Amino acid sequence: MGQMLDDVRGFSRGMYSNWFWHRPLQLLIDAGEGLQLALGPNVFSPSVLAISHGHSDHVLGLPGLIGARRFGKGANEKPLTILYPEHSRGVQAARDLLGTSYADVVFPLTWIAATPGTSMPLGKGRTLEAFSVRHVPDEPALGYRVVETKRRLKPEFASMSQAEVEAAARDGRREALLEEVQHVRFAHSGDAMPIDPSLVAGADLLVHDATFLEESDRKYPIHATTEEALEVGRLAQVKTLVLYHLSIRYDRATALPALRAQVRASGFSGECWLLDEGELVALQAP
Repeated sequence: MGQMLDDVRGFSRGMYSNWFWHRPLQLLIDAGEGLQLALGPNVFSPSVLAISHGHSDHVLGLPGLIGARRFGKGANEKPLTILYPEHSRGVQAARDLLGTSYADVVFPLTWIAATPGTSMPLGKGRTLEAFSVRHVPDEPALGYRVVETKRRLKPEFASMSQAEVEAAARDGRREALLEEVQHVRFAHSGDAMPIDPSLVAGADLLVHDATFLEESDRKYPIHATTEEALEVGRLAQVKTLVLYHLSIRYDRATALPALRAQVRASGFSGECWLLDEGELVALQAP
């Protein structure tokens, strides 16, 4: 788990700022305010920014991020690809602001309007895929997952020794022994109701909306509860689950014990954390 903590950073405070940075994948999800300050010297590292939806707490960090990459000292000519939900009014407003604030400045940016099923390469053997989520009706929203394709021995050959595999390869039979398998390396729900567990089955890391501690606190079906997010993680058998977007209505001194009790009762067997502002809080406390 220590390695995961080294590999990811994020911030989550609903209606204020939300973003998540996966360092090995060079991937950012969302761009809440203060993003470029939090990244500091890593501001040039991301190659791809995937925006889940156009609400202000997910896009208002765009001008700061892009300005820091363009005018800061570092790799300010490094290209950045930005995926965003097609027809997002909030993202378009952010783009309009960039055009006004940085008129006549050329940025190495590629904008991709995404819909469910949109995919793009993300390094060797990896693909970033957009999938449908349920949020508010008037602002399109997407979740994202990184699928890694690997090759392994077919199950019927799994008992072969290394020497037998090498002999088969020398005889030109290597391809007949292998099959391609796909694995979800990382997934992020964005702000959403509970996602389909089949989309993230066996994922190494899932970041999922968990705005409400109780369903009775939810007025509209636009955000998941903590129990719903835990159930997605349990059914999908993800290795690590990060809950995010917990409402600021909850006093943390009482909310964290309640949330830890929910984790213990959920049957979720992986590691579970809460991203609360800039801190990852362990939820498996004794």
